[in-house]
Amino acid sequence: MKKLKIVSLLVAGALAVAMFPLSGKAQTGTVKMNLNYSIASPVGDFRDFINKTSFRGWNANVLYGINDKISVGLGTGYTDFYQKYPRAVYKLSSGSDISAVVSNSLQTIPILATGQYNFLPNASVQPYVGVGVGGNLIFYRQFLGEFGDSKTKFGFAARPEAGLYIPFRKSGPAGITVNAAYNYMPFNYGGIKNLDSWGAGIGVKFPLD
Repeated sequence: MKKLKIVSLLVAGALAVAMFPLSGKAQTGTVKMNLNYSIASPVGDFRDFINKTSFRGWNANVLYGINDKISVGLGTGYTDFYQKYPRAVYKLSSGSDISAVVSNSLQTIPILATGQYNFLPNASVQPYVGVGVGGNLIFYRQFLGEFGDSKTKFGFAARPEAGLYIPFRKSGPAGITVNAAYNYMPFNYGGIKNLDSWGAGIGVKFPLD
């Protein structure tokens, strides 16, 4: 519940910033794509299933510029979590014991309605905040020796983030982005109550029109 309140405050804060009075020349109709390589580190209950940082991920969004500060659109991505635990003795649901190697695997594909607010659209380094809200496709797998369990599920997801856009030239249409984000993903299966993680990424942003 505490994590939910924190995420809610971050989302509300990002939306509130986006409502501030606007300045600068409007850029209505500008469409840009942002492609990022990303990493993610599990937190909370998720660490009981996998506690290793995933370096196998990416995210992308396509945003329409309402003006030079606010843009809205759609975002998606992919993160692959995997961890193998050494052989140990585990108790099965039947009550018997088994000596086995445990392999945990989980992949997430979020689909998010996304908005961003650029604080300094004409600067050489442009800080921004953003938020994505939508759904998350989850592929859960656990193998305990020869015994396997799998689950495919679609659930709620939210992604508040903050970052920097660094254009290749001042006020240019393309450049580099770096960001940090919190991935809020409720999940209730196999003793896991959430798939929350901290993430970071680096990529490029460029116009599509």
